[in-house]
Amino acid sequence: MVMKQLAALAGVVALALALLEPAAAAGLKFSSNDLKSEKLLWRLYERWGKRYNVARKPAEKLRRFATFNETAHRVASRVQVAGQAPGLNIFADVTNEEFSRNFLCHMTTEQRNLTARPPRRGGNGTLPLPVSVNWRNKTCEGQPCLGPVKFMGSCGSCWAFAATGALESHRAIAGANYDDPVLLSEQELVDCDPRSKGCKGGLAVNAFQYVMKNGLATSTSYPYTGVGNGTCHANTTTRASLIMRGFERLPPHDKFQLLSAVTYGPVAVSIAVTTQDDITDFMDYDGGMYRGKCGTTCNHAMLLVGYGADYYILKNSYGRYWGDEGYLFLPRDRNCGMLNRGGSYPLMGQA
Repeated sequence: MVMKQLAALAGVVALALALLEPAAAAGLKFSSNDLKSEKLLWRLYERWGKRYNVARKPAEKLRRFATFNETAHRVASRVQVAGQAPGLNIFADVTNEEFSRNFLCHMTTEQRNLTARPPRRGGNGTLPLPVSVNWRNKTCEGQPCLGPVKFMGSCGSCWAFAATGALESHRAIAGANYDDPVLLSEQELVDCDPRSKGCKGGLAVNAFQYVMKNGLATSTSYPYTGVGNGTCHANTTTRASLIMRGFERLPPHDKFQLLSAVTYGPVAVSIAVTTQDDITDFMDYDGGMYRGKCGTTCNHAMLLVGYGADYYILKNSYGRYWGDEGYLFLPRDRNCGMLNRGGSYPLMGQA
């Protein structure tokens, strides 16, 4: 039993390391011809492993081939956009149970005593908004306004990644008096935020509260391990150059306020993309418009980084081998519960 658990853990670690590799666009494309025989499927599996730099020992590879076979047929059976081939992402040989246990995030109950400022953007809903906003394409003082897509590993810390993503972006947007762009420490939030539960859940607004009081380390001085052991090292790590004046919370069920806020910078949001009985749509997503199932309870935190005429753009924390290089395109007519909790973003000052 212990050996099986160790083997399973080794597989998760191997997948985590693969997701940290330099990335290409997610979604290994294939055709129905690749599914016609077991031999062709094995070739596709080999190609998938090379694409995502996933190495399996022979026994585990044989066991996971059955899962890969199931995934490939499931993805191929979905209705594809005309002219677009089906694609496989980094999770193609991961079982549903493994994905649920190791890669889904956790959200805690929202606290109502947070000292956020009321929303100050958006007016009364009559002001015109841009037709589209995309912070992925914007630069701040010659550098990208968005930090790179990261991978949270087998730790329910999506809330921490949504918070650091918002902080990194709003810090860059705040002005030229900061030094070079920095990546902020999710691990410090996992270890040190008293209002959250580490790998067992949290909220971006709780993280903002923590940063207001304590600042935050860089990811270099406080690196991410994906393990929440309850030991906080904030007092012995270098603080990032970061001035946070406060944060704002957007009211639930107010699409105009949400769209208006993201014109000024990315917004941390919560969504309900999975159900208890079916997680495969979200697990298999390899880009394009998300047409899969949604849940009823918010169970994942992401960073809203833009929108188009009929869709939202969200930055996830699964690495760049999932979705559209780590991003999700979500139709605005079925937002998967994103408006249920509103959203939040930091208010930054200049160094």
